[in-house]
Amino acid sequence: MLALRGKAAVSSCLLAYKKYLEFFYSERFSALAAKGFRPQKILWASTSAKNPAYSDTIYLDALCLAGSVITVPENTIAAFDEHGDPEAAPPETRYAQAAAELNALKDSGVNFDFLLSSLQKDGLEKFSASHNNLVALLENKKKEIRKMQTNEKFKQEIFGTDLNAQADLVAASGLAQRLWKKDASLWKTEPDHVKNIKNSLGWLDIPYKMLARAGEIEKFAESVRKEGFKNVVILGMGGSSLAPEVFRSLFQKNSHPKMFVLDTTNPDWIASTRKNLDLKRTLFLFSSKSGGTVEPNSQFRYFWAELKKEGVKKPGDHFIAITDKNTSLEALALKKDFRRVFINPSDIGGRFSALSYFGLIPAALCGADIRKLLERAVETADACQKNDFHGNPGVFLGAAMANGWSMGRDKLTVVLPKKMKALGLWIEQLVAESTGKEGKGIVPVCEDGLRPAGEYQKDRFFVVLNPLDFRSEEQERAAEALVKNGHPLLKLYIKDFYDLGGEFFRWETATAAAGFFMKINPFDQPNVQESKTLTVEILKKLAQSGKLTETKPDFDSDKVSIHVSKALKKAGSGKINNYSDIFWEIFSALGENEYFSVLAYAEANPKNDLRLAELAEAVRRYTASASFYSYGPRYLHSTGQLFKGGKDNGVFLILTTKPKKDIKIAGEKYTFCQLTTAQAIGDFRALESKNRRVIRVHLKKSDFDACLKYVTDRIVEVGEKKASPETTEEKQMIKLAEKKTTKTTKRIETTSNTEYIVMDYPKNLETITARYYAVRIGASDCVNVEVSINDQPWQNCRRSVGYWWYDWTNIQPGTYQILARMNKGNGQYLMSKRRRCKII
Repeated sequence: MLALRGKAAVSSCLLAYKKYLEFFYSERFSALAAKGFRPQKILWASTSAKNPAYSDTIYLDALCLAGSVITVPENTIAAFDEHGDPEAAPPETRYAQAAAELNALKDSGVNFDFLLSSLQKDGLEKFSASHNNLVALLENKKKEIRKMQTNEKFKQEIFGTDLNAQADLVAASGLAQRLWKKDASLWKTEPDHVKNIKNSLGWLDIPYKMLARAGEIEKFAESVRKEGFKNVVILGMGGSSLAPEVFRSLFQKNSHPKMFVLDTTNPDWIASTRKNLDLKRTLFLFSSKSGGTVEPNSQFRYFWAELKKEGVKKPGDHFIAITDKNTSLEALALKKDFRRVFINPSDIGGRFSALSYFGLIPAALCGADIRKLLERAVETADACQKNDFHGNPGVFLGAAMANGWSMGRDKLTVVLPKKMKALGLWIEQLVAESTGKEGKGIVPVCEDGLRPAGEYQKDRFFVVLNPLDFRSEEQERAAEALVKNGHPLLKLYIKDFYDLGGEFFRWETATAAAGFFMKINPFDQPNVQESKTLTVEILKKLAQSGKLTETKPDFDSDKVSIHVSKALKKAGSGKINNYSDIFWEIFSALGENEYFSVLAYAEANPKNDLRLAELAEAVRRYTASASFYSYGPRYLHSTGQLFKGGKDNGVFLILTTKPKKDIKIAGEKYTFCQLTTAQAIGDFRALESKNRRVIRVHLKKSDFDACLKYVTDRIVEVGEKKASPETTEEKQMIKLAEKKTTKTTKRIETTSNTEYIVMDYPKNLETITARYYAVRIGASDCVNVEVSINDQPWQNCRRSVGYWWYDWTNIQPGTYQILARMNKGNGQYLMSKRRRCKII
């Protein structure tokens, strides 16, 4: 037995080496070697002698074998250099001797098989542990590096408010940890909500998962380009179209197929897109989470028929589908033999899907580096896991948004670089559809610059996204003025457009966090279906009768037909006798801290963008209300949830128009014009059922640009007058221009029946719950306007955005009478009608 001492390890290695040679140097492997395959290396590890009775080079002497790798401590290498003695016997002799030695050990009662098995198990565990420790060390180092970079990358500066209460609540609730544990009770505990939430949090992991799939997407995009496709058309709505539109606007390369995002049923828009396509070199992306969305299904039927008309024998080769598993779209794609079907994780809602297949495939097709986008998203995702409130960019932004909302500053005004305008569309859907429910809601208003501070009401919270290496002095001055005027403002920074990947994740996390603070479920959309259901009913009646059924309009002419909701009639004068009265209804209905939205069922193009922006700006200029526009039916999948499920603080103008030429939908009993009109009517009815203030104006001429200009001109006309002399209240105001005296006034005289003073707010007999109220007064040219409350001394008003304002502060419960007077500058005054209100 003593003769076998120190032999087992070397003998075992020699026989393993013999097996190694037999495998990698066999005739079988030589065929692979001829094609460039190389043998795997065999590794001898831990070759220092542990037993001092052995030579310190015992293992090195025996295992210096061709093709092998040896791991050796430095002191053993030094010893080998000094007195090493490599074994020189022929290999076959050594193999025979090794086999004899192992057999002798077995014959002496050593269970060698058990020993080898135990050693292999122990060795694997030790090496695995070392490997895991190494990986953990690298991950920690990586996080440390990212943490250092984060201080600059996620730079954020907040002004005009503090978030101490929110920071305390985040710490106490464990918000960040529970979010990443996908704890539904952060938002709701009811079973239906919990089920919905648990199936909606896949967006948290998606940047990591998609980074592993980036090669698959890149390979597909390159194959499309090499095959000669010149155009790509996105057929989708909401989350399936808005992220692709952002990518298209920022990353479209001339070397890649030109992308069109078609989120519409408007026949003019569809025809305009069709005109720009060589169908035989066009790829269509049919993107729908559910597969049942009416807009892309209608578009699919149209373009499928068009491809057949062009003589394309295999139309399916021109389509790919992006959808969830087991949807009607997946079944359609298999039936129609689509080129490819991408199955997206089903636990991601549409508005949270920008970093999934829905966003990344379009991004890759138009030329974006999706790996770089995802790497930035992963950096942000790592930061959004932090418990540190100020170091978590998503939770911090969400807390700031919710804080603004809680203070009555529910108009989230996001100021973006002009080039990033499309990002605003995506933010609108994410924030509005996620928070606009249960009578609550944050209203996103996306702009490309800041106005003078006096042009904003006190309902704004500003988020300004700045390039990290560029400062606009003009914008910095405007931001300072806003803060000085009492507006809270948050500054965020981006390095370049690839930070978009991180911004997507930041805003998704922020929206989830805002939902926590607002005590709502940010992942459902309970009111979206209402418009869809009403549209289906209208289309069913159309199929039966052959025409769209509408109620009698409130005003009709050869140019327009107009429908006014009951709530708007009640809020305004209630009468429409001429075209301009439409816009007086809007002006008179808009209250303090409310918003106005134009919803145009028209083609999205630069000319219409300009006209709609002018229209919204005209209303904003004369009311100081947040005003913006959207295209229909796009907004139904975006802000529509907020309009119906959020707070009743909006006034809506729905515009429809006659198309230049209608388009039939293959297999349906209605046209695209009938479909888009049915959607507009359906949404008008849905808004009216929620007691919302809404006007629907149908423009009977096909020249939408001219019609829009006419509408805008009428708004400007009414706005400049501030009020129409035809209205009842203005007639009363003019009648008050008689001579009279009260204990709080001087002698009143008037010389012109065009002079007026109107107290817009508060309304007569209004109940007020706040302890601060901005009294709004419209008046013709004058030197000053003053207010008296309960016949107390007159108080001066301030002038802003076309109105006079009195800031009524520290209001105590009780009943009050308010009177306003305008000073004409010549000792003469004009009095308003006395208003009565109650403070509770």
